[in-house]
Amino acid sequence: MAFDMDIYEFDEKIDLTRYQCWVLGATFYPPPWTPLFTDLWYAYGRYGMQYGPEMMCDVGSHGWDWRIKDGAFYITIDQTSDEEKKAREPMWRERIGAVLDDPWKFWEDLKAELKQAYDHFIPFDVERASDIELNIHFWDVWHFTKRMSEIHFYAMYALGQGNGLFRIVFPELTGIAITDAKFAKLMSGYDNALFQANKGLAALATRAVKLGLKGLFDTSRSEELLSALEKSQAGREWLKEFQEYLKVYGLRMTRQLEIATPTWQEKPSLAITEVKRAMAAGGVDIPEMQRERLVQEREEMEREVLAMVPGEQREWFEKLMRCTQASHFYSEDHAFWCEFLGLSLVRRASMALGKRFVRAGIMDQYDDTLYLLHHEIAHAAIIQDRIDLHPVVKRRKEEYEGYLKKVPEMPMIIGDPSKLMGLVAADTVFSVAVAPQVATPEEVGATVVGAAGAPGVVEGIARVIMSDAEIDKIQPGDILVTPFTTPAWTPVFSTIKAVVTDGGGYLAHAAIVGREYGIPAVVGTMEASRKIKTGDKLRVDGNLLRVYVL
Repeated sequence: MAFDMDIYEFDEKIDLTRYQCWVLGATFYPPPWTPLFTDLWYAYGRYGMQYGPEMMCDVGSHGWDWRIKDGAFYITIDQTSDEEKKAREPMWRERIGAVLDDPWKFWEDLKAELKQAYDHFIPFDVERASDIELNIHFWDVWHFTKRMSEIHFYAMYALGQGNGLFRIVFPELTGIAITDAKFAKLMSGYDNALFQANKGLAALATRAVKLGLKGLFDTSRSEELLSALEKSQAGREWLKEFQEYLKVYGLRMTRQLEIATPTWQEKPSLAITEVKRAMAAGGVDIPEMQRERLVQEREEMEREVLAMVPGEQREWFEKLMRCTQASHFYSEDHAFWCEFLGLSLVRRASMALGKRFVRAGIMDQYDDTLYLLHHEIAHAAIIQDRIDLHPVVKRRKEEYEGYLKKVPEMPMIIGDPSKLMGLVAADTVFSVAVAPQVATPEEVGATVVGAAGAPGVVEGIARVIMSDAEIDKIQPGDILVTPFTTPAWTPVFSTIKAVVTDGGGYLAHAAIVGREYGIPAVVGTMEASRKIKTGDKLRVDGNLLRVYVL
């Protein structure tokens, strides 16, 4: 039973009868999740993934269902019946029509609601608040993730509907495959909040060099650099600018869909490491440098493909194209406005309560709150002198550590693999996480084959990274091989040569960011991190979505 939440435990007799195919959630980063985040996601994230398709009256899907098996989470689709499809289609047409009228405004209006909430929550002082004030804040940000999840998945399904339709009509009307570099050009050149954050890192790196601080950055460990910078006028000047940066972009964690890792505000040395990485890349922001060219290429490609479309279908085609472009922008932009800010606020509140629990002697480490459930934290906040959290923390830590050992053994699919295509066809957003490979490795003589990616061909040495804890092992010029990348990993794209992932579909982070950084990507291979070893020499062909061990 995963963390005393037996309602979500995978039951083969029941769950393989109701659903015939379950897919490991590698897209959301290797399992397991900590108990507190499991509690949060299964309450509100899972709900959001049902809220989105229901708000759109999705024809094929009621959303995702989730189960836990040995600490890993598996996903499938609750498909609609034939009768439901007929009943839902008229309403779906009306709702998707409203989205297609202005897909960019659709997301911006929802984002404005998030901004307003964050303007209220972020200034709250978790250190000075009384116990009851902090507990109320914890409950407030916890429950706010419900609305954050609604917005997150409503936009994902709304924009994803247009994306899914465009992927069908685009090759039919243009003769160009969606894996072609021409399609990639149509989706490139868009700025977003994460790219703006990375631009800030590059600016901080450049500023440090101009202030004569590069030697200090090169010779000091990230953890030591903050105190070393305090010793000079130039260092203090840089630190002031760095603190201003953290006020805007510091509520982010290394793991995007978790609360197990510190935020940059909580541990500034994490951001210092990324400034160093930007410095190693020359202090330049690659997407910003390429944006003018990418925008020009996109606009030229728009004119080219629109000229291929018959006049009577052109208006509809262009609406779908604009929606697909908006969905690619949203896919990266929402990570900042939803997961980064929303989940970081939950971590901030729970860690602040954890520090008080440690002072009260009812827990050993402030982040032991990760092994509690939300109602246990809220209960302990009120009666700190009459409760002992040590036993439940110890028991859940042991359970979690047992799950960690099972990660390499977890199958990618439980049930009938032949049903995977049906899941992808039924639910547009499912194809973000999972998509069928374009061929089998045996058919084309490759080591692995992907489902989507970014164009280009390179050769280089593989660096296999299985978790966010290993990010610092990535060296300039590496070909990154990993189960999945998330928006939190975007800064490493400034130094790597290519990226290959196990999970991912048409809107995978690695594919979108690979295009903006001009590096090949092959995503959705299902098995790259298991078949490739660090040190292998690879050829990554993002044009054909193939990877070869040479």
